[in-house]
Amino acid sequence: MQQLGNTTLTQLPENRKIEIFKLEQADDPLFDNYQRYDFYQLIWFIKAGDNPVYFLDFKEYTLSDNQFVLVFPGQIDMLDPQGKEGYIFGIDNDSFFRMNQRINSDYLNGYFSNIFLTPDSQTTSILKQLTDLMQVEYNGDNRLPLMESYMEAFLFHLSSLTANSAVNSNDFIISRLMRLIDIHFVTHRDTEFYARELGLTHKKANEECKKGTGKTIKQHIQERLILEIKKEIRLNRKSLKEISFDLGFSEPAYFTRFFKQQTATTPKAFREQQVHLSK
Repeated sequence: MQQLGNTTLTQLPENRKIEIFKLEQADDPLFDNYQRYDFYQLIWFIKAGDNPVYFLDFKEYTLSDNQFVLVFPGQIDMLDPQGKEGYIFGIDNDSFFRMNQRINSDYLNGYFSNIFLTPDSQTTSILKQLTDLMQVEYNGDNRLPLMESYMEAFLFHLSSLTANSAVNSNDFIISRLMRLIDIHFVTHRDTEFYARELGLTHKKANEECKKGTGKTIKQHIQERLILEIKKEIRLNRKSLKEISFDLGFSEPAYFTRFFKQQTATTPKAFREQQVHLSK
C-alpha cells in the first residue's frame, strides 16, 4: 500500500486480477480512514451489522442485509467492519473492461453511480454458488480464464437487477454523458461538446459529472482513451503509430506522452509487458 495524504492508494497484488476477501476477516485499521482504490471493488454486505453505515466519496449510506455496491477506481470509502459479514471482490481494471465489453451494462459502465442493489432469493442463490466456485478456484490453481468466467457470470446476474432500480436525475445525466463519451471520445475531447449535447453549460455539465462520479468530463474522456489504447495494444494487430492516428492523435510523440502521463509507462513498454505476460 502506498500512502497518499490521509487516504491510502490500495493496489491489487501483482499478477492477481481478481481478489476475494471475507468482510468479517478484514482488519479494523484497514477501514479506520478513507481508502482510495485503483481497481474496481464489488462489496457484498450479507449482514450489515449493528452499525450499518458506509461512507463513499464522503456521502453517508445506511446499509441493509444482502446488499451490493460497486466502487469505481478513484472513489474513496470508509467502513466499520465490526459485525458485518460478506465479501469484497477486487477486480483489475483491464479484466473488468474485458468482461464488460461482453456484458455491456449501463450499471457496470458507471452510467448509474453507486446504486445499492438487493437481489431476490433466486439471484442470491446463484451468486452464492458462483462465489463458492470462485473461492475454490482462487484457493487452487487460480486460473484467470476460469476466474473471469465466474466473475463475468456474477456481474451479469448483478447488473440485470438494475433494470428495476430507481435512479435520480443526476444518474440519468451521467448515463447519457457516458454513452456520449463512448460514442465520441475519439473525435471529441472537449468538454464543451458534451455540455452542448446534454443541453447544459460547461460549468453545469462538469458540476453534474463531479457530483455523480467524483471526476470531471475531461478525466472520463482520458480514461476511455487509455482503455481503448490498452485494448488495441493487447490485440497486437496494429503498430503503435497506427493506433496513435486511428485514435485521433496528430503525432506519435503526443500519443506516447499522453499514455505515459496517464499510466506512468510508455506504449512501447506496455506492449512489451503484454508480450511477456502472454508467454
